[in-house]
Amino acid sequence: MKLTLKVLSLALLGAVSSFTFAEEPAAEHTVSGNISVLSSYVLRGNTTAVENTGATLQGGLDYNHASGFYAGWWTSTLGTDSYGTTNPMENNFYLGYGGSINEDVGFTVGTTYYYYYDVDTSIYDGFELLLGLDYKDVSLTAQTLLEDTGWGNAGDTYLKGTYSYALPKDFSLDTALGLYIYEESGKYIEDSSESFGFRHFDIGLSKPLADTGVTASMNYIFGGYDRDDNKFKNKVVFGLGYSF
Repeated sequence: MKLTLKVLSLALLGAVSSFTFAEEPAAEHTVSGNISVLSSYVLRGNTTAVENTGATLQGGLDYNHASGFYAGWWTSTLGTDSYGTTNPMENNFYLGYGGSINEDVGFTVGTTYYYYYDVDTSIYDGFELLLGLDYKDVSLTAQTLLEDTGWGNAGDTYLKGTYSYALPKDFSLDTALGLYIYEESGKYIEDSSESFGFRHFDIGLSKPLADTGVTASMNYIFGGYDRDDNKFKNKVVFGLGYSF
């Protein structure tokens, strides 16, 4: 789950003519994509989940309109035999609106539908609300489940803050802090012992590989705790990603 669940922002394209030096109008519609290979898929700091049993292939497509409307799809393979099947895949379908308050501050309002392919039961599928706020290189998001699922209760809210800092030689220092607000009981998960807790802290490095369009990354996850105060282990994740 990506969520990777991160904040989606408006993509604006501009260019300067070498003949007239006049700014061309921004494209009304833009479509982009991405594909990556990771040593492990870690869902919101949960380093002990069944999805972590091996390498994962992920990818997605994004559509942006100049008005600020966006829509997209993201998918990830999951660990072999996860959810009782041999080829499970998580699919995130999302749409929303992103705008700017001023040149430094932006916001996002959207929703995501989680659909698990080749899973025998639909209890893991569900809708989530996304609220996001950006200030320069800092992003804050709140993702709230709107219905009970096999991995969370309606009202569960995942809070995440991210900050990236440019380093010499095109390296980037990437950090993330995840917290969770838990609903005590739901249809599939009952009697959570915690109502709020530290979920994870990530620190890593990323770097584009020349002009290939590929970015290499290494991320170290300091594991926090789940809704029953069980400790997650620390873990390092390596990745290669390509955007187009």
